[in-house]
Amino acid sequence: YCTANQIAQPQFQDYSDPRGIRTAWSSGVVVQGREFRAHLWRDYRYLEQSREEAAEIAWKTLNGIPVTNAPQFTYGRGYTTMSR
Repeated sequence: YCTANQIAQPQFQDYSDPRGIRTAWSSGVVVQGREFRAHLWRDYRYLEQSREEAAEIAWKTLNGIPVTNAPQFTYGRGYTTMSR
């Protein structure tokens, strides 16, 4: 799609979120300066599915097709330390 439409190749970014003894993973893709994030957080074994989901969201958005899952938004969850 990107080559056919003379758009720079997409750049994928993976994100991790420590959750107790496990870590959840998700992905985003930057196309034309906009980041599109996968909606779901997954086990590392399924990280490729997150990349595919992010790419699908980007493709649908660029083609004006409604994305039926959760809306795109900035994830505010970060790494924090809790004092006791």
